[in-house]
This record gives sequence, structure tokens and C-alpha cells, in this order.
Amino acid sequence: MAASDDSSFYLYGVGEKPEALTLGSLVLEKYWQPLAARHYTHDLLGNEALQEHAYASDVANVVLRGSSRVAPGVGLSGGDIIDLRLAYSKELERIVTAKKGRRIILKDPESFLTSSVLCNPHAQQKLKLWLSAARSSYVLNFRFARRPKIWLLTGLYLLEGTRAIVSRGQSNQASVGISSAVIGALSGVPVGGSVKLGQGTSWEMTMEVEDQHVWAAQFRLLDACFIKMDSKGVDGIALPVSMGLYRDIMSVNTVRGGGKDGVKLGLLDENDDDDETHLSDDQDSQEKEEFEKRLEDTIRMFEKAPKHFLE
Repeated sequence: MAASDDSSFYLYGVGEKPEALTLGSLVLEKYWQPLAARHYTHDLLGNEALQEHAYASDVANVVLRGSSRVAPGVGLSGGDIIDLRLAYSKELERIVTAKKGRRIILKDPESFLTSSVLCNPHAQQKLKLWLSAARSSYVLNFRFARRPKIWLLTGLYLLEGTRAIVSRGQSNQASVGISSAVIGALSGVPVGGSVKLGQGTSWEMTMEVEDQHVWAAQFRLLDACFIKMDSKGVDGIALPVSMGLYRDIMSVNTVRGGGKDGVKLGLLDENDDDDETHLSDDQDSQEKEEFEKRLEDTIRMFEKAPKHFLE
């Protein structure tokens, strides 16, 4: 997802606490449910670290629009409305207005991943568990087997004085005509109230939050390349860019003490990352659900296994 435009951000229906959804956090598979999914929360950056690693810009009277059926940036909104992607939802459209806030993005996500995230023991522990399960024969032999999608949080919108509005209509024509005037009309609607705007579409005011929350996030996909390692590791590859994985407890053919699997970690190229994102959004829901269930079941088996079984 290119960092140069706002369409690389995902708009959420509920704001999250700033300390819960932070730059450098990792999410397994479900970026649209970053705290319900398996995740690693990176330490909140202080002011000095934020200046070193991120660009931050203040925004005022901001209007964020997310749509699941109309591609962002197609020019249907008014010039003062920022188009984002909708974070995996069945609603046609969502709008979040805010009195003020900040747009924050990492300056160099690849460098931050290597220097700040992968060297963190808690992040290493999570990644080793997730990737060991994904590399197991139980997952690899599954008919829908693929590499797991692990997302690095690289940007966010931190907003105050927010109001969330959701379209309940069924026609994608609802997007046409959304403007600052419409937003103004909706500003007087109380929480739980709704307004009809033609085409059989109604807009409902679902939430109002005064304090600071994260309402939109930007992610990059990790490139996890599985490799073979001997007892001395891999020549030319040093931690934390690579790490060893747990022994495959799901396979009867694994020999304890021998060579083991490892993984080399980086970030996908932004263009490849964008392609993967669209494939992830478009793939058959049954395939997605069955793979995620198989992976989750395997992770739980690894979590319950005695420690000496894993080495």
C-alpha cells in the first residue's frame, strides 16, 4: 500500500485507544479486526522517538469517508472529504468526522521493522509462534494452504471530537452527491438517529467520542520467506532479519536436534503488497475462513505443547 495517498488507510467503525493500536504493531490475517485478531502491540512512541521515526501532521475539521464497494479516489466525494478504504465491512459506506487530529506515518517502515520491531523479544515470540504453525505440515498440506498474512501498522489517524455515520442503503448510487453540505446536515443528528438522503438510502449516527482515538490505520504486509537452517544458522543472514522456528510437532517425520526450519523477514514491495491486499479482500470467504481456522487450531496446539517438544 503506497504511503503517499490516503487511500492506503483503512477506516474503522469504532475508534481504538492510542496505546492499543500503535505504530509498529503486528496483526495476523485480520487487519480489519486488529485487536480481536492475534496481534502484537508495539510500545507507544514518545515524542522524541516519534520525531525520529515518523512524519506527523495536524488536521482540523476532517471528514474521512470509507467505502466497501466504490474504489477510493474515484472523485465521488467533495474536495474536503478524504477517501479511505473501508476496513472489511458489509456496510456500503461510512463517514467519520472529527474536530481535530493527527495523521502519522512511519518515515521508513522497513528500517523501523528491523531496528525497532524484530529486535523486540515479545514481537519475536509472537512471530515465531505464528510462523511455526503456518510452516507445520498440518497447515502446508491443507487444500487452501498459503503463506500467512502478517501486517505491520505503518500509519494512523488519531482523531478527537469524532462522530461516526454509517450508510444503511443498498445502492452504490448513495456515494454520488456526498458533500460538505450533506455532512453539515448530518451534524445535527443525535446518536441513534438517522436521515434519508434519497435513493432509498439512510444515514445513521452510530457513535460520538470526544477523547483521542485511532480511527484509521495503514498497514504493510510482511514478506516471510521460509528457509532451512542448520545448527549454525544461515550464512550471510543475521538476526533479527531471520529467526529459527519451532520443531514441527504436527509431523511424525521431524527429527529432534537436526536441521530446522527458519524464516527470513522483511516487507513486501508496496506494489506487490497492494496486489496481495486486493486478493485478500476478493478471495472466497469459505477459503479464507477455512484457512484461518486451520491456522488458529495449529497455533493453539503449539501453545499447549510442552516446551521440550518444540525444540
